[in-house]
Amino acid sequence: PGCMQATKSRQSIPMDTQANKNSVRLLFVRHGQTEANVEHRYMGQTDSPLTPRGVEQVEAVARRLAKGRVDVIYTSDLGRAVQSTDIIARACGVSAIQDARLRERHVGLLQGELASVAREKYAYIFSDLERDGPKYSFPGGGESGLQIEERISSFLDTIAEEHMGKTVVAISHGATLCVLLWHILKFPYSSISRLRCDNACISGLSFADGKWTLEFWNDTAHLVML
Repeated sequence: PGCMQATKSRQSIPMDTQANKNSVRLLFVRHGQTEANVEHRYMGQTDSPLTPRGVEQVEAVARRLAKGRVDVIYTSDLGRAVQSTDIIARACGVSAIQDARLRERHVGLLQGELASVAREKYAYIFSDLERDGPKYSFPGGGESGLQIEERISSFLDTIAEEHMGKTVVAISHGATLCVLLWHILKFPYSSISRLRCDNACISGLSFADGKWTLEFWNDTAHLVML
């Protein structure tokens, strides 16, 4: 595709659509707004608590998901995702399973840095990232896009193998979900930074006949009244 710009969806996608016995429906949720999000700070695999607005966002997600069928919930084991998941799991009446494969990308030296400062302090990182694309690992113990793809692909395989006929919710993170979309749609990796993945958005996949299909991306209709 020539343009991969994804925008907010204000059209409400029905959450009561159910997988049949030969398919899986997988709904990905990005965690609610955090203090670090407001500060425009790179978190990576460090953490930051939800803001009051972030809690409201997740409560809106929970109300929406609770109107439909949720059989299984998975979550990243990072605090902001777990905090979001606790609210969703309680509303849906389903216990959550923590899975490190859903973690945010480890961004090495950038973790904890303000985005504006990092662009100047570590200009070479952004230059190298643009040059090497998915092969680039952030210095300081960070991950590459290919490493994220490997673990999120492994997660998809688990869901397809273990949860046929079910509707699964998975709470994850912005960069990880963007790599997920790249993995599914196979667009140029250079376009990944142009994607929108808003706090507390819902994105849907379905698995049938041996392949995953994108149903919708970055649905935020439940946040309209906040």
